[in-house]
Amino acid sequence: MHGNHELSGLISRRSSRRAFLKWSALAVVGTGLAGCAPKIVKETVVVEKEKEVTKVIEKAVTATPAPAGPITLRFPHAMGDEGQPVFQKVADTFKETHPNVTVKVEPTFDWDAQKYLVQAAAGTAPDIMWGDEHYVYEFAPKGILLDEGPFMDAAQFKKEDFDDIFWFYEYLGKQYGIPLWFGCYAIYYNKTILSDAGVPFPTPDWTYDDMLTILKQVTKTDTKPEIWGIRAQTHWNRWGSLIWAFGGDFFNADGTKFVLCDKPNYAGLQWFVDLIVKHKVAPPPEVDSALAGGGDPFATGAVAMAPGAAYAMSTYRQIKDFEWDVCLNPKGPNGSFSVITTDSLSIYRGTKYPEVAWAFIQSCLTEDAAKLYCQEFKGPIPALKAGQKYWVLPGQPPEHQQYMVDAVKNSRPPMQSPFSAPVTLPFQRAIAAAFNGSKTLDEVLGEACPAIATALQEEIDRVKSYSG
Repeated sequence: MHGNHELSGLISRRSSRRAFLKWSALAVVGTGLAGCAPKIVKETVVVEKEKEVTKVIEKAVTATPAPAGPITLRFPHAMGDEGQPVFQKVADTFKETHPNVTVKVEPTFDWDAQKYLVQAAAGTAPDIMWGDEHYVYEFAPKGILLDEGPFMDAAQFKKEDFDDIFWFYEYLGKQYGIPLWFGCYAIYYNKTILSDAGVPFPTPDWTYDDMLTILKQVTKTDTKPEIWGIRAQTHWNRWGSLIWAFGGDFFNADGTKFVLCDKPNYAGLQWFVDLIVKHKVAPPPEVDSALAGGGDPFATGAVAMAPGAAYAMSTYRQIKDFEWDVCLNPKGPNGSFSVITTDSLSIYRGTKYPEVAWAFIQSCLTEDAAKLYCQEFKGPIPALKAGQKYWVLPGQPPEHQQYMVDAVKNSRPPMQSPFSAPVTLPFQRAIAAAFNGSKTLDEVLGEACPAIATALQEEIDRVKSYSG
């Protein structure tokens, strides 16, 4: 699950609608598959009075049908042993309509980008590639993934049936990934702590000033046990929403400059760091680590609030000692935003059976599949709008769980650029000194950003060399 690979995946590489229309252009014929992705062809047509013009039109061009004999696809997923029976069920359902196809489901995807780059170079990468909004940029420039746009066009794929997050997987105008599900970050809060302090619960129109006022009222570090206002961790998924809320950004429009290094782009990060070093309403890193040693600090009642995604919902539903809820992120000068993390499916360019791989990806995105994910995982939210009703569980906490679904409307992926690989980890390591108070954020960025800028330019040159 994406929520579990925030750091491990980024270290190795750099930080779901209704059932589809029938697959007309790529339909199954008997036990074989016919059709292929559409190609762009030139066609001379006659218009008006005998005037000939050449138009570039897109149409499906029939190619050699996929073999009618046995076909095996490899599909490693990131959901571990818990997800194996889930995706095996999807594969078994797929086989009912594609009897000559065996999808080898493997719980082995481990967010090691280098491993898959090596496999791709050797021609042994899996047919269907798991990924996310960052992995697409790791693999697409290197020619590892197929553009799924032509398959979508041929299948009359309705993007409007899904949340508007397909652009997360676009590179140079091509679609290299399809969203499976997502998790947006919002604020979990302990209703019991807030009630005991006489503090009103947050509402969707609250501001960061409102949040700070609440945090000051509920923080009690002179008692045993201590109660802190909020967790303030270094990973950008926890504070990325503040960057946009305070008017900043991570990269420029084409991803070639890491503008977070420049004022005023990091004003939101400064606000977050100040929760620890200035306002003393969040535990310093060493205290936070100690608290986490006894379990999730929010789940144990050690903090009144915590930024978190939908992935944490199944864990927090085990809480018995207090009441809790969730609210949308506060508004800053530029509005309210949410960090989003996703998981996606792509097609390996070297697969022998791209049409079959696309057909299986479609089967992973049906309403029935979304219902299965919600029933078994109880965390990630399907990107397919028709499947999201299965994620909301009436009668179970939190009361406002729909906020987690609604947050996607103002969500963005942080640290996303085709060239972010050498930026993310050095930046996170550098800002640790600001979080522990040994250096100011200005000092940290002044020291770290020149080297980050150099590494970024080297990555830009390297990526551009792939296409000559």
